[in-house]
Amino acid sequence: MTTTPPGWYDDGHGAMRWWDGVQWTEHVAQPDPVASPAPSEAEIVAAQLGFEQPAAPATAPPAAPAIDPGVAAYLAQQNTAAVPPQPVPPYGAAQPEAPQYAPAQYGAAPQQYGAAPQYPTADPAYAQPPYPGAAPGGAFAAATEPRSSSKLWIVWVVLGVVLLGIVIAVAVVVPLLILNATSGGGAAQTDDEKAAVSAVQTYDHAWQTGDCDELLAVTTEDFREASQYVDCETFQSDAANFDDTFDDYELAITGVESDEDEIEITTNETYTLLVDENGDPADPSSGATVYHYTLVPDGSAWVIDDLYYDE
Repeated sequence: MTTTPPGWYDDGHGAMRWWDGVQWTEHVAQPDPVASPAPSEAEIVAAQLGFEQPAAPATAPPAAPAIDPGVAAYLAQQNTAAVPPQPVPPYGAAQPEAPQYAPAQYGAAPQQYGAAPQYPTADPAYAQPPYPGAAPGGAFAAATEPRSSSKLWIVWVVLGVVLLGIVIAVAVVVPLLILNATSGGGAAQTDDEKAAVSAVQTYDHAWQTGDCDELLAVTTEDFREASQYVDCETFQSDAANFDDTFDDYELAITGVESDEDEIEITTNETYTLLVDENGDPADPSSGATVYHYTLVPDGSAWVIDDLYYDE
């Protein structure tokens, strides 16, 4: 009689069982559990929306793992005689001198591996149509839609830089404009300009008081000849008429401009006129005249060399 050598064989019930050469033993090789593949995003969304996914085909159980060497040696010692191989009867069939195992103990259907996991259907609340005006796509669109980053901070940075530039420009340019307006306006800056302004004010005082010495000190000879003031008597007579004609006479410096050897001073002179155009007394009336004085250096002083007024 020939027997099958010891080894791992299919026991006819979908399991790998150890055959000791005479009978089946209790040693069963359980296949390593196969991890279920992680569901894809599309499968998750389909499950939430209530769609059924086709089950993946079952894969064959992996090969039986290697038995511990000590156990294999022990089992091999149980069968010392080498015998010719013969077909292994299915596990549970009648075997001589071998106990029968109840089919109910090992007759369960073999476990299927690799099947796609089944997820519960989505809550009906998630399957309702979107509210009016909502964009289609549901959870999948919300999960995959790229988030747009705001560019508003760039606008604020640009505005901040522009405003800072305006503040700096105002802080620098405005004082320069004021300085330029002052230097070219009514205030004297240099010593020569101050001396020229003083000469014009002395000339005005000479007319209001009839002081001929002041007139001679602040005017050139050419100017006096052109004005026909060759002697003090003529000037003093005209100064007296001036006092009878005008009242509340005020002189204001409105401009000082230097040009190499000349300084031009502009004044606005206001007054109250006491006579009419014929020189006869009349009701007082206010008036104003703009005068332009041209001054030239005379030694260390500045004197009036020309005078005209705006019509």
